[in-house]
Amino acid sequence: MNQTQTTVAVIGTGFSGLCAAIQVKKQLGIKAQLYEISADVGGTWHDNTYPGCACDIPSPLYSFSFELNPDWSHHYSPQHEIYEYLRKVARKHGIYEQTKFKTEVIRIQWIQEKQLWKLDSRSTEVNRPQPIVTEYFNYVFAGLGPLRIPNIPPQFEGFTGKVVHTALWDSSVDFTDKYVAVVGSGASAIQAIPELRKVAKHLTSYQRTPAWIAPRDQFAYSRITKFLLKHVPFLMRIFRNTIFFQHELYYAAFGFHGTFISRAVHRIFEKLTAFRLKRAGRADLIPVLTPTFPPGCKRIAKSENYLEALAKPNVTVVPRAVKDSRGDILIDTKGDTQQVDVLVLATGFNVEGFLGNLEIYGRDNLSLRDKWEKNYPDTYKGASIHGFPNFFLLLGAGVGLGHNSVVTIIECQVQYAIRCIKHAIKKNLVALEPKLTAQDVYTANLKRQFMGTVWKSGCSSWYLNRDGDVYGLWPSTVTNFWWQTLNPEFKNFIEYKKKSD
Repeated sequence: MNQTQTTVAVIGTGFSGLCAAIQVKKQLGIKAQLYEISADVGGTWHDNTYPGCACDIPSPLYSFSFELNPDWSHHYSPQHEIYEYLRKVARKHGIYEQTKFKTEVIRIQWIQEKQLWKLDSRSTEVNRPQPIVTEYFNYVFAGLGPLRIPNIPPQFEGFTGKVVHTALWDSSVDFTDKYVAVVGSGASAIQAIPELRKVAKHLTSYQRTPAWIAPRDQFAYSRITKFLLKHVPFLMRIFRNTIFFQHELYYAAFGFHGTFISRAVHRIFEKLTAFRLKRAGRADLIPVLTPTFPPGCKRIAKSENYLEALAKPNVTVVPRAVKDSRGDILIDTKGDTQQVDVLVLATGFNVEGFLGNLEIYGRDNLSLRDKWEKNYPDTYKGASIHGFPNFFLLLGAGVGLGHNSVVTIIECQVQYAIRCIKHAIKKNLVALEPKLTAQDVYTANLKRQFMGTVWKSGCSSWYLNRDGDVYGLWPSTVTNFWWQTLNPEFKNFIEYKKKSD
């Protein structure tokens, strides 16, 4: 197999898919075929449009290192700016011409006889069954994203009023002078509640557990700042790197649970929560909105106005879950009821469903879904999987972060994959995959590194699977991930040479 013959498929056009397609073209000269189920690029930032939607990582860091942007309006950018940034990057690199939009990839399967991936897709253009289109590729990048399958709890099936999930936002819903209930206390609820409260007659916030809230150091970039970042050589790069290493330092509070540092951080968060609620005139909410678990055990949210919004007269905090719904009535676990006009489900995503609706079959017809439903979702170096040659899963299991930007993780994964492809081309290999022994060693080491961290301190979170294993996160710094993926260590791979004709 040579470089000109190599074909690559990329599923998804969020940060992961765009990064893969751009780098494959830049470094290998290969024009990948991209597939996107939506009508435009952007992934999460195309789909999530709820009020207040924004990123909780500073924009200069939550962007590609090879496409720095000096034109962000704020330190933390809103959804529409990130979406436009991704569209601009896609246009610059010709991604639109390489992408099949409104196209769902429903199944990929490794065909051992051909030593190729068989990819089945179909158009979603109209509301009737579409013919399946089959194509073959040497390599597949799956940039599906973990935040894509909305979690809709069954207790809301009986609710007959208006229901909207933050991940499937309906902008036609009018919240003005309505009785609104928001279920959940994760990032989307924390961002949406301050906005919805402004127009609702009354808002009820249902939360089984409160979240730790860090104030955003939010500010607008001045014209002179943008000018300097754009025109002074290396200033934008220095600014980005400074923010990166600042966030790397945050790992100390998470990775060394029970130490002086983590205890001090815990006390600071407690005092900050109390200070903000007292300042808002609602000291009575301090015990309700102060979590009992340490900061970082669940993802820390950033907001300068969430706690203040919960303290407003037209907001009621219910520190319990909803157990049932009948008509337009919600019933919490205490038995109290609340009539609601509009129900907002900020209930997150089915993160264990890394693969969404996509069926992936590797060697010997092995189903990745079946494999991971029964076992820990093990990978090799966070991107390759034994039994799935020439396949790279981006931002899947074992690579999420609680302290830094996942865009850097994506870039490390893509660079690792390109090193693998370059090695295969150089050695005239038709395929390669990690050995099972190497994958087992990598997974065992991954699990071991979580011991002593805040993520194993006892709280329940989406970071944990049903067996209590932390499966959604990388247990160390991003710098360490970069180092781990810098060298694929090809002695740990099964190499397939081209069959002689």
